[in-house]
Amino acid sequence: MKKILVADLPQMDARYSAALGGWEIGFVRTMGEARQALAAARYDLVAIGVYFDDSQMFDLVRALRADRIHGKVPVVCVRGRPGFATVTSRTLAVTIKALGADEFVDLLDSGDDEAANAALRAAVERLVTP
Repeated sequence: MKKILVADLPQMDARYSAALGGWEIGFVRTMGEARQALAAARYDLVAIGVYFDDSQMFDLVRALRADRIHGKVPVVCVRGRPGFATVTSRTLAVTIKALGADEFVDLLDSGDDEAANAALRAAVERLVTP
C-alpha cells in the first residue's frame, strides 16, 4: 500500500480521503508536524495544499527537495480553496515546478465531486506508479 503525506488545511481532509481511498494517508497541519512525520516514516508521495500552515507550501517543497531521504519523493501541490485571487493557476504551476514539485492540481473551479476527485487521483497515480 502506498503511503502519502498530506500537508493541508483540515477542510480538505474529506476531499483527499475521497480521492485517495485505498492508500495510507497521514495528515499534517504545520511545518513542524510535517518535519516530524518525514523524520519518522518514509512516504511514496507528499501532497501539499497551497494554504498549508499559513501558505508555507513553497517552504515545504524546498525542505523536501533538500531532504536526503525524501528529496526525490514525488510532490503534488493542490489548490482546493479560494485565495490568492490575483495569482493565476499558470503562475502557481510554474513557480511550484521551478521549486522542484512534480505536479500542480488546481481544484479551485471544480466541484467537490467524483470528477474533481478523479483528477486529483489521476495526478497522484501518475507520480507513484512506476
